[in-house]
Amino acid sequence: MKTLSDRYKTPQQKEQYITNLFSSIEKNYDFTNRVMSLGLDMGWRKKAIQKANFNDESLLLDVAAGTGDMSLAALKIKPEAQIIGLDFCRPLLQKAQSKFEKTNPDKAVNWIEGNGLQLPFKDASFDGAFTGFSLRNVAEVKTLFSELYRITKPGGKIVSLEMVKQHQRIPKLIFAIHFKRIVPFLGNLLSSNPEAYSYLPLSIENFFTADKLTDEISSVGWHNVTYKLKMFGFVAIHVGEKLKV
Repeated sequence: MKTLSDRYKTPQQKEQYITNLFSSIEKNYDFTNRVMSLGLDMGWRKKAIQKANFNDESLLLDVAAGTGDMSLAALKIKPEAQIIGLDFCRPLLQKAQSKFEKTNPDKAVNWIEGNGLQLPFKDASFDGAFTGFSLRNVAEVKTLFSELYRITKPGGKIVSLEMVKQHQRIPKLIFAIHFKRIVPFLGNLLSSNPEAYSYLPLSIENFFTADKLTDEISSVGWHNVTYKLKMFGFVAIHVGEKLKV
């Protein structure tokens, strides 16, 4: 199995690698996510939005929106919200737009191609923001949260749903079985690019723990950062607040 350093060496190379990777698996992306998460991922997305407790008519940013599942979850919890979905992978955005046109024609989301590290929005433009399973694929996590802080209004919130690194013995054993063996095996069966699912366990092993991610989010200005763990501690929902001046 190729290591991460065999796949990219610079932040720019990582962005290109991730773009190419997700562009190659967009057709089966949603179905494979359901299988890999044992059908639990949409429930986690809804829990994340509930934990953020956004106001009903908020203007929200879905950053690294992918195929739009986080936006879909948000609109189920907050149907009156206005959402802009942003991602730098055009094939995933096209799939998101097509998905909403077919299944949620009355729930408009504005889809924008763009980079979360250089958000094309004015300061304090949004009531809140959210992101799902994106942070391991971001070239600079701290820069992303800094940009999200910039575009969020005082009093607004950020919520992140992500898979995090584990140190405890039992979760590490589960990781070794499910993510290092079962997930790559299923990736070979279900995906047109099995490399994507050998990348998944590597990206988790080389990511932050939930506590370290809390520190990263807090370091750029977010306050009252808390998290809740799911799936034996592998999935973390982090919420932070931008204090009112």
